[in-house]
Amino acid sequence: MSRTLTSCGVVGDVLVVAPMEAVWLTGSELQLQDGRGCLSFEVKGDTDATVLLKQQSGSRRWQHLALGAAAAAAANGQPAAGRGSPVEQNYTIILGSHRNSCLKFEKDGELCCMVPTAPEAKLSSSSFSKYWLNFDGGAISVGTGEPGDNLCYTWTDPDPIPNIHYAGLSAWDKHVGYRNLCMHPALALLPRSPSPKQQRAAGAGQQQPWELWPEEAQTPPSASPPSLLDCCQAALLRGLTPLSVCDLLQVADCLSPVADRLRSHAVEYAAQHFSAVAAQDLAGLCSLSTACLSEILCSQSLDCHEKAVFDAVMKWAGYGCDVADLSSACHPMQDLDQLLPCIRFPLMRDEELEAVRRHAMCQRSSLLQELLQEALDARMDEEGQRAPQASLQASGRSQWPQRAAPARCPACWQASQSQKSRACARPPRRRHCAALRGQRGPISVQGKRHVRALTASEQLASSRFRLRRAPGCAELIYMYDGDKNGVCWHLGSRGGSQPWVNPVLAGRLQVRASSPACRSTDPKALAGNNFARCNFAGPRMENGQLSSWWVLDLGPEHRLICNHYTLRHDGSTDFLRSWVLQGSNDGASWADLRRHISDRTVRMPGQYASWPVSSHAAAVPYRMFRLLLVGPNPEAANPHHVCLSFWELYGYLYSKQAGQGAGAAPCGA
Repeated sequence: MSRTLTSCGVVGDVLVVAPMEAVWLTGSELQLQDGRGCLSFEVKGDTDATVLLKQQSGSRRWQHLALGAAAAAAANGQPAAGRGSPVEQNYTIILGSHRNSCLKFEKDGELCCMVPTAPEAKLSSSSFSKYWLNFDGGAISVGTGEPGDNLCYTWTDPDPIPNIHYAGLSAWDKHVGYRNLCMHPALALLPRSPSPKQQRAAGAGQQQPWELWPEEAQTPPSASPPSLLDCCQAALLRGLTPLSVCDLLQVADCLSPVADRLRSHAVEYAAQHFSAVAAQDLAGLCSLSTACLSEILCSQSLDCHEKAVFDAVMKWAGYGCDVADLSSACHPMQDLDQLLPCIRFPLMRDEELEAVRRHAMCQRSSLLQELLQEALDARMDEEGQRAPQASLQASGRSQWPQRAAPARCPACWQASQSQKSRACARPPRRRHCAALRGQRGPISVQGKRHVRALTASEQLASSRFRLRRAPGCAELIYMYDGDKNGVCWHLGSRGGSQPWVNPVLAGRLQVRASSPACRSTDPKALAGNNFARCNFAGPRMENGQLSSWWVLDLGPEHRLICNHYTLRHDGSTDFLRSWVLQGSNDGASWADLRRHISDRTVRMPGQYASWPVSSHAAAVPYRMFRLLLVGPNPEAANPHHVCLSFWELYGYLYSKQAGQGAGAAPCGA
């Protein structure tokens, strides 16, 4: 099914808000408690990232009250909302307003305060920026980074709106992406902005209907000197290595909650260097607590193959390949059952899943068998992919095991039976797998404009189908059709560092077709901005059969893990119906990433269409991508033509120029 975001939706872990729309954080964990709270989030966009604060949810950005509601209020003798204003009472905070130049505070649609000299409030169109917004009794504070850090400005309403419970996220004339939404308790009292009387006394200029940050207040007061604890934590973080991070995590666990921030940074470091930690300090890794290791394994930044993660967990638990009984384990089965759901088995290759199946633990753990079955069900549900069972049977290997009873160790049997009641540890039934794979994020949109956070068990289950963000790679996120976030735009602008040029003309990538380049077969058009009225790849004979295809080659310096792609049809009526997206690193052997059979998404000339790429083969970074026609287009005048005007790919881009470390493609990929 294709995706075209004309309203609001979730793409991976990003909440994309369409122009002139709003979504409301209606889940209990995302609401303001007693009219107080601190919302933290990351945002990416060109301009006008907007946060709304209201007494009720569900409306668009500026939704006028219905005439019936206003009449009912008048009949009951109640005053209209907003002191006679026709709009619902609300606060509006706009980051990057006025062409990404200032920070604005509005009340009931009227401008109250504008901060023209707040560089921290400017958005980035190429990367996510972290912000926080604190609301406490009419005082609204905005800052960057972690909640409480880097205060940009605080505006205080002298006549605050009571009973603010809901926060909304909106956009103006362009799509805006939000992620990592979290509602914290309200922060302690923050420095307040000067009152209007103080501003006029300071000579802020002519009186305006809004507050303007005076020149002398452009630089917030300097913060107090850091404490000794802060200095020690900063020194420890600067000296982190794969050999020391496990020791630091154990100390931070003992100092909780004083050292929680230090612990969170150490967990992220351990995730980003997990392979090195497991290789250089296995003893330290095995000494980590279950909760600490679980946080590392659930991190989106884990830089290790899932099979290697499974091996590390087995070593942590004391269950090696040669362990014959459960009595030699150094961690009980209930601890292992908390870690196994954190491993993303659906992302493993067939041979890796077969190796896990042959592990001795697979015969002892019913939970591990269920997780493997979940991965098998995902293979069977993948569009155009044959089931792994068939491939295993064809290769002479045994099929997946049926659910077996645990080993007959009384203590472990009792522990495993008690774990059956833990809903968070069990994978979902197969009928729910497709929904969870479609979720692939920590939040969900219900209806059109209501957002709730997934429960812990739902997040854990959906995360098993989601690719991790490897450190050092460029994250190219699909937000809407024709956006400027894909690999062609990224290479054409060198990551946004220079004006865009067609990457084919600049020699930064190559596009080839099955037919010779000519006036009606223009490879550079697929990576350009201009609409091509007639642009097709015609058939050629390959192995005695007609073959029509387009190939996009990123070159020897780049690899892409593709998780989304967009096509735009040319001006003809020869619409694509049956094709396959493939990936390759040598141009000879191709892996199917997504297969389309009788797909009737494209129905109009010039139409955009986008699809997610979620097969297990898509977890591998590729240099080349091919759109191959696998069946004639039955309604077309030229049934063997692949007609395209534009092609864009999204995902995680690795570059050798970034070094052989974090920026390089994962080893073994």
